[in-house]
Amino acid sequence: MKTRIFLVTLVLILFGTGLGWWWSRPTATGASPKEEPTQTFTAVTARRNVRPVPAENWPLSNESTGKDISIEPPVAQPVLSKVERLDQTRSQFNALAAGNAKTALVAAHQIKDEGEREIALLALLTSWRRGELNLPQQRAKAIAAFGLEAGLGLELAQDPALAVLWANELTEGNSRMTLLQGVAITELQTDPSAALGLGEQFSGAERRQFLDTILGAWAGKDTDAALGWAQQISDPAQHGAALQAIQQVAPVGIGTQVAMQEGYPVIGGLLPGTPAASSGQIHSGDRIVAVAQGDNQFVNAAGLPLSDLVQMIRGAPGTTVQLQLLAGDAAPNSSPRTVSIVRDQIRHKQ
Repeated sequence: MKTRIFLVTLVLILFGTGLGWWWSRPTATGASPKEEPTQTFTAVTARRNVRPVPAENWPLSNESTGKDISIEPPVAQPVLSKVERLDQTRSQFNALAAGNAKTALVAAHQIKDEGEREIALLALLTSWRRGELNLPQQRAKAIAAFGLEAGLGLELAQDPALAVLWANELTEGNSRMTLLQGVAITELQTDPSAALGLGEQFSGAERRQFLDTILGAWAGKDTDAALGWAQQISDPAQHGAALQAIQQVAPVGIGTQVAMQEGYPVIGGLLPGTPAASSGQIHSGDRIVAVAQGDNQFVNAAGLPLSDLVQMIRGAPGTTVQLQLLAGDAAPNSSPRTVSIVRDQIRHKQ
């Protein structure tokens, strides 16, 4: 009986030992069966965190992604040719031209490629000007002289509001001043006050430069109107500066055009309605031999710089200048004739 109990006990011990060994035996991956759930979870987690694969490695393999992943490759965007990009830019800005002008100009300013920016700006101009643009040669000269934005902006001189917006959004420095001066000179014909008012966008020396240019242009078109505006300026310094700018174009003098020939100044022409023309004593082709201020001594004009001679002929209104003249066809050793002329303000009217 004791022997039977001993044998049963021994069998149970051996069975338990074998069962324990089977349960803890190593697997093919070196882990016990109890660890398999953790391993499976780790594998799934890894598959869910797969990083994107570069496009050149498409299609993806099962080894790199796992069987439960299906990813479509990104759709490549078509690459536009230069012609297609320019056509696209033209279409976009034809549409923008119908909306807010400032929005369109801001969008054009953000274009980095100068060729595309030119197409964009031309599209806006063509729409805003309804196709009434300057000749291509004029536009090319303006762009060469003032830059792309200012040169094209001069096309809007007939539309001051758009031109000022264009100047403020697209230009700066000398280009901006050039564009605004062009607008103001055009506007002088219809609204001189508004034209001169554009000078308020500048300060100090820039404002003085702007106004001098506009007043000079105004004096060349309508001297009396420019002088009338200058007379209303109460500040003595500004009044004097305005008169000086006007008289650079419409000076106080006798109304002659002078050029140098063989070392002597020669009368080239007479301005209609001026003291020289009204006197009947001065003729085109006369050679100026000497000049005197009033009753003072004559100064020999031979070899005198033309700029100095011009300043001697000009002067204050109502004063007298004397000229010794020889006719263009005078015989050798002829004596010059003396002519006295009272200076007056030269007036232009177009």
